[in-house]
Amino acid sequence: MSLFTPSRRGLILGLTSGAAGFAATGALAQQVFTEYPFQLGVASGDPTADGFVIWTRLAPNPLEPGYGMPAAPMSVSWEVAADRGFSQTVASGQVVARPELGHA
Repeated sequence: MSLFTPSRRGLILGLTSGAAGFAATGALAQQVFTEYPFQLGVASGDPTADGFVIWTRLAPNPLEPGYGMPAAPMSVSWEVAADRGFSQTVASGQVVARPELGHA
């Protein structure tokens, strides 16, 4: 049994209250967001006894073509914490949000 057993609501609230940071490296696009990039929210699902899937997409302007994103890959840093204030980070990493996958 895991020591970290978040509720779905708590996890989503925590993620949407500042869980992700953004950094560009190498050939990745450097985006300066003037709008909150998670306008479509954060979803989670497919929970198992030892994990879960978190899904979102970068969409600072969801009604614009391309959702307000450039046609280039973006580096996205992520964190999951045991508390809403993110003082107890339990996992973190970095992924590439690719335009061909809707920056998801």
